Amino acid sequence: MLRLDAVTRAAFDAHLTRLGPGKLTRAAAATYLESDCALEHATCRLGSAGIRVTPCATIPGPASALRPAIAFDLAPVDDALKAIDVVEFQPISLSEATAALMHRRLPWRRSRAARDACRRLLREEDAVVGWRRVVWAPVAALRTARTHVRLRPVVFDRGAIERQPLRWTYVSAGAIERWAFR
Repeated sequence: MLRLDAVTRAAFDAHLTRLGPGKLTRAAAATYLESDCALEHATCRLGSAGIRVTPCATIPGPASALRPAIAFDLAPVDDALKAIDVVEFQPISLSEATAALMHRRLPWRRSRAARDACRRLLREEDAVVGWRRVVWAPVAALRTARTHVRLRPVVFDRGAIERQPLRWTYVSAGAIERWAFR
């Protein structure tokens, strides 16, 4: 478990995906990383992205008074809401990403944007990362946060958190970096 502090940011998403799958937790204006990657490798890789890495013993977890909500985008939640924001991430393989981009049968129906994105992936100029996000916050804070972030509170079906699908983003978009270090 590592605490991450941004010194200077440079392609955080790209360096993060090279660590393999993991989980980022944002609580009380601090970002934490859980990954199976070796500490030395993570420190070196994230140091290249301008991130200071500090080992820590524990990561803040949701208290019993907090309620979960599934988030549909990576827009940051205001720190004043006292929320614990968790993003699980996983690099998407090149074969899976290009297959999704070029899935149409008729080659003349593929969009120019999809072809350009596929070229960037094949040339290793870009990559795709899958993410799943859960926000834990008091009920009143969830109501306030819904005006800025697309959230769906989980009321009855607690299994919905684990069953939610991975959403994809391009590494070049820097969406995880904006979420982690707003």
